Amino acid sequence: MDKRVMKTKRAIHSAMTRLLSVKPIEEITVTELSNAAEINRKTFYSYYNSVYMVAEEMEDEIVERFEDTLRKIDFETLLQDPQTTFNTLARIIASDLDFYETILTNRNQVFFLQKIITSLKERIMALYFDRNSKDFELQEYMLEYIISGLVSVYQKWFKSGRKTDIEELSKYISMLAVNGVKSILTAPDEEKESR
Repeated sequence: MDKRVMKTKRAIHSAMTRLLSVKPIEEITVTELSNAAEINRKTFYSYYNSVYMVAEEMEDEIVERFEDTLRKIDFETLLQDPQTTFNTLARIIASDLDFYETILTNRNQVFFLQKIITSLKERIMALYFDRNSKDFELQEYMLEYIISGLVSVYQKWFKSGRKTDIEELSKYISMLAVNGVKSILTAPDEEKESR
């Protein structure tokens, strides 16, 4: 992709993130988005047909980033070394904190967030789960539990001002996801003191 195209699309995505932090997508106009991205409407329309098309492209990019990461990890590795997986996911979030904070903490973006979560669940199920398995329904519940918990933890982290280091948070999430609450409660005393 041409560098100018990439730069323009980044400006549009960045402007969309800023606008989404203050209003729902239904209230964002092409003119407003173009002005925020410091481009004219004609330039906008050379790339997109609507603000929804921008949002869809952003959603696709997010899901693709997470899917690329997950595709490289087999389920056994995830169970054996969950922290590496969760650290990688945390780095994705850290790569664009403003955007993830907007979609995870802004009530106006519930639909946007839900679309991303649904896509991620579908991709994870396709990568790791056997639909013909007798445990398929149980696997769906497990995935729902882990993803809902993960989203809630990151929402809390953003709302509390990101006080905990993201790598440390990732460590706790991985322990909870694979070993449950007991793993946190029974952690060695020196780990508890570092919190």
